[in-house]
Amino acid sequence: MSIVAGKDYTFYAFAGGFWYPYACARAGNFSLNTGMIESTGPGNGNYRTYLPEVHDFTIQLDGVVSLNETGNLTNADLLNIQLSKQKLLCRFNQTDQSGNTFNKQAYFYIQSFTDTGSFDGVATFSVTLRGTGLLTVDFTPPTPNNGEVFRYPAMGSTAPVTPGDSTVTVAGLGNKQILEVVIDGRGNNYIILTGTPVNQEVLYETSGSDGVFTWPYAFEPGVSWYCLYQNL
Repeated sequence: MSIVAGKDYTFYAFAGGFWYPYACARAGNFSLNTGMIESTGPGNGNYRTYLPEVHDFTIQLDGVVSLNETGNLTNADLLNIQLSKQKLLCRFNQTDQSGNTFNKQAYFYIQSFTDTGSFDGVATFSVTLRGTGLLTVDFTPPTPNNGEVFRYPAMGSTAPVTPGDSTVTVAGLGNKQILEVVIDGRGNNYIILTGTPVNQEVLYETSGSDGVFTWPYAFEPGVSWYCLYQNL
């Protein structure tokens, strides 16, 4: 059977180094829309023609309110993410009765958050997330994070920086879980994903498939760096 049951249509968000399901979500939908540009010309007769433009996608989640669910994201978690305007990496997974899996993954911002309560009923919620950037889809299960840690560059190699610069871009190092960054023998205490780095912070961002690291100071001559990371 290739039917997907409702219980096997799941939503996950990546936070704090782990994938979390959303607690007590009873229903969810993923919506993809493609803008259209009219291309009707004199030779089209009585019918309009169109060409596809850019894509736009959203996630809608609905369910009952629960404030303390171990191993799950709750209303309080998502509300704090919305208030901080944090970009959230999300997966929408479908698994049919034959074990086939279809995954959709992208970054999202929380656009709206609604709590509803009534005197004689259970409190409910509704959350809308708007996609930003590239949407990736595949028909294979996501590679599990089995704890394997990788180093860039590989052991025995060095990664020098350009004196006077403060940013390094590494091909293929986008969408990773960055565990540690060390430059000139000094570890960065905090790896941030948004904002402007200060003191011993380093900003990690993804640009396409590349990883972009930004420090709060210009590099001096003779400096090299490395990082430890895991695949998501």
